[in-house]
Amino acid sequence: MASLATIASVAAIGAAVVGTGVSLYGASVSADNARKAGESERAAQYMLAQQEESLGTEAFASAQRESKERQLEGELIMSRQQAVAAASGGGASSDAPTIVRLMTETAKRSQYGQDSVIYTGEATRSRYNTSAAARRMSGENSFLGGIQGANGAWLSGAGSLAAGVGRVGGLVRDF
Repeated sequence: MASLATIASVAAIGAAVVGTGVSLYGASVSADNARKAGESERAAQYMLAQQEESLGTEAFASAQRESKERQLEGELIMSRQQAVAAASGGGASSDAPTIVRLMTETAKRSQYGQDSVIYTGEATRSRYNTSAAARRMSGENSFLGGIQGANGAWLSGAGSLAAGVGRVGGLVRDF
């Protein structure tokens, strides 16, 4: 029959082996969770980037519609100016300097309004696209951080394994 010291040594070796295995399993789970967290954050940032790009596209499309509306308003005002000039008897043709000047100024103001609206739409779209690019970069950084966290967990597990092997070796030597 084995002595009490032998049984205690075998139990200590078994506990060291089990402890090392549990530590290695914990490191594996931790590494997997870090990787999944990085992937999840990257996916979330990419989704937000797509939403921001859509908002930018919608803002620009809205600006285009508003610009077209400004153009139509300008044309309507010039038509009314010409009709009022014709009704006044003062002349409404291209040889009437006053009506030509008024309509030219109206056309310039209309074009300025159209250009302003388009510029605002382009600037808004650009801001959304820049933000979307930053979100994608943030998502990639989160993913890489998750990979680094996973690598750290694996290295920690490898260190625990080495320490456990050292403990078991010492116990076996003493046995």
